[in-house]
Amino acid sequence: MKKIILTMFLAIAAMSACAANKVKNDTIPVNNSEIVKIVEDESVNSKGNKVTKFYFLYDGELISASRHVVESYNLCKKHEVKCRLAVVVNKKTNRKRIILN
Repeated sequence: MKKIILTMFLAIAAMSACAANKVKNDTIPVNNSEIVKIVEDESVNSKGNKVTKFYFLYDGELISASRHVVESYNLCKKHEVKCRLAVVVNKKTNRKRIILN
């Protein structure tokens, strides 16, 4: 009887652990022709250091990106090559960012 109860408990625990591992991000491909421009925002942080944040103006909204993504996009644009980008949407916070796909 103890083995059956223990087995059922472990099975329920395994199912709940699998249910808790739901994907929190959604990835959507970016159409390069819809990127309007790249925005570089320079500011100073609390320690007095210069900080540059990069954003893409895509589909009517500013979406953050890393310096590496912006440099890769500019390199592809320079050589007239399509750059594979994707928008990652965090389902929990609804925060968006652009990454290399």
